[in-house]
Amino acid sequence: MASPTYNPNEPRYWNAEDLLAEEQRQFAVCDGCRLCWNLCPAFPALFEEANAVDNDTTKLGPPAFDHVNDLCFQCKVCWVVCPYTAPHEFDLDIPKLLERAKFIKAKKEGIPLAKKLIGDQDRLAKMAGGPAAPLTNFANKFGPSRKIVGVILDVHSDAILPEYQTETFASWFKKNYGDGIKPADPVRKVAFFSTCTVNYNDTHIGKACIQVLEHNNVEVVVPEQRCCGMPLIDIGDYDGAVKKMDFNLARLSALVDEGYDIVVPAPTCALVLKDEYPTRAENEAATKVAAHTFEFGHYLTNMAREKVLLRDFKNSLGKVGFHVACHTRRQAAGINSPRLLGIIPGTQVETVESCSGHDGTWGVSRQYFPLALKVGKKLFDNLNSGSPDVLVSDCPLAARHIQIGTGRKPIHSALALAAAYGLPDAPAGVARPLPEADAGESA
Repeated sequence: MASPTYNPNEPRYWNAEDLLAEEQRQFAVCDGCRLCWNLCPAFPALFEEANAVDNDTTKLGPPAFDHVNDLCFQCKVCWVVCPYTAPHEFDLDIPKLLERAKFIKAKKEGIPLAKKLIGDQDRLAKMAGGPAAPLTNFANKFGPSRKIVGVILDVHSDAILPEYQTETFASWFKKNYGDGIKPADPVRKVAFFSTCTVNYNDTHIGKACIQVLEHNNVEVVVPEQRCCGMPLIDIGDYDGAVKKMDFNLARLSALVDEGYDIVVPAPTCALVLKDEYPTRAENEAATKVAAHTFEFGHYLTNMAREKVLLRDFKNSLGKVGFHVACHTRRQAAGINSPRLLGIIPGTQVETVESCSGHDGTWGVSRQYFPLALKVGKKLFDNLNSGSPDVLVSDCPLAARHIQIGTGRKPIHSALALAAAYGLPDAPAGVARPLPEADAGESA
């Protein structure tokens, strides 16, 4: 059970005075430690506020903490490096504390229309995708209309916007596989949680995931689902996020009972299912779903360890520059996708564990987009310095900033695997044929 400090089911959680006292307590520890001074813009802002009151954080009020929260984009890296998280007696969790502050502020002040529009990805996709997709994509790229879109949705003119598809991933799967992929003797059973980004925008990632799972004799179903809720958490819409979560929990928990594991292609959405759902719901269904949720790369790495992943690779990837997403690190489940790609013959993987500065709507907003690219500069420079043959990132949002910062578009690890296996819809120009002596090995 979550601490009352982080548990929205506890009345104390919604008390603004209790929140302020907790902010003063936790940030006093941060001010004394300062380990996170260079992780993001939020901590330098905090330390400046603390310096102004002679480092007595009890003298800081809501305006100071609101300023810090405005600069936090929930990358969670401070939690990863913090020595004072539970079970330490200090029980620090700055991302969850600032998330709580965002919820309380939104309930008190409301949420701007622009944020509401961009926060509900399912509703936005109904308007922008399907038959409207060609017009939406044109408007998002055409100068004059792009300026209007930028003003309405608060998106910087240089940010890369997602492309909408006329056919969703869910529709594609239904058309090609009906109720699911049902091998006679499957090695695993997977419920694929596609994420809103893959379902509406980057459908090619979902297709590659399915083809790789099918190639490896995995039974796959795609349950009815909604956005995981993270975009709504991002804007402080607690009630809206919980509605999405409840819808997904009912369907995913039933599949877990039938022996399915939940596989997610995006780190953020996997983290939400594993961390946010149990905190919000606090019931058996949420606990089960969290325990059986895996990132795509994590799941296949487990299959490789258990000797059930096929290694009949036909192609190598050469030198891979791999971006390890912040939300992968936050899951504390290991850095799996680079290890997975490392089993491909003729492939060398170099990882970079730095933030892209995207992390949702913050990184594309007109106010913070330039700052976000400064946050990501270390990542961009490190990826470029290795002169890799291919860039890989499992985070579709981070990939857009990496494309801006490096001039090269990363691919998802599922697409890299599809290329190595030589599957039909693998991206062109990514892989090179293996010598016959290295190809065709099984698990």
